[in-house]
Amino acid sequence: MARRHLGRYLGVVVDDYRLDPDDPGLGGFVNELLLQHKVVFFPGQNLDPHAYARVAERIGRVEIHPFSSENDPVVHGISPYQPYHEHPEITGIYHDEKHTGNLNSWHSDLNWRAVPTFASLLRAVQIPPVGGDTCWANMGAAFRSLDDATQNELRELRVVHDWYQIYKSAFKNDPDGLARLRERYPAQSHPLVLTHPMTGEEVLFSNKVSGVRIEGVDEEESRRIMNLVHLLAWRPEFQCRYQWSEGDVAIWDNLATQHYAVSDYRPHTRKMERITLEGMPIK
Repeated sequence: MARRHLGRYLGVVVDDYRLDPDDPGLGGFVNELLLQHKVVFFPGQNLDPHAYARVAERIGRVEIHPFSSENDPVVHGISPYQPYHEHPEITGIYHDEKHTGNLNSWHSDLNWRAVPTFASLLRAVQIPPVGGDTCWANMGAAFRSLDDATQNELRELRVVHDWYQIYKSAFKNDPDGLARLRERYPAQSHPLVLTHPMTGEEVLFSNKVSGVRIEGVDEEESRRIMNLVHLLAWRPEFQCRYQWSEGDVAIWDNLATQHYAVSDYRPHTRKMERITLEGMPIK
């Protein structure tokens, strides 16, 4: 079993290893790698949906997306489209010529929940002949790159996360449905500098997709701080990039990283399937 590092601060490829859902040691092995390297890649797994779901259950507690749908997805190309009735935890992230790539922004998954997702698994079902890579950024390394005064300033702040700006287009003709979901899933306040509940590492915990404002400051100051934080994910020094092949599986620490799906493959089809794992309450 060989391991290849993709970036200085995150990313490891594990060759010649089988994700076997019947292996009782699978969860411990994967979680150890995950917490150490932030994102782990397992090439050539070729799991069917049932085996994929069982692998996820070995690693953590699976989630079902709050906006699940077995018909048309809430927003085309973005979860929570559910392609398998028997596995509602699997969400399809499908793009084609008509529904082009729309995840090309640095983000983390489901930060807008009261208890944010700990980890995400992604399996490659159909890959375009060229393009369709994914990039990840280590937000712990990004925080450590700041000077002491800025770190101390950010430690005192909280950021509001909201799903509305992601899914609002789906509710333009359904104000009643929007009101119900806004009540059920209100915006959440999380620390801007999160102490990771499993590693104790301090990480920047906001992103341009779900982070909407800094609490307790005026709009101009909120925009200044958020631009500072969000632009750090764009620095290549903190990133790794993975070129997918069909059958590959990746798992990443959603609390400590952001990711970006490169949308450079139109008119070709790209089909990925994701499972997310529950986190734990954060302060």
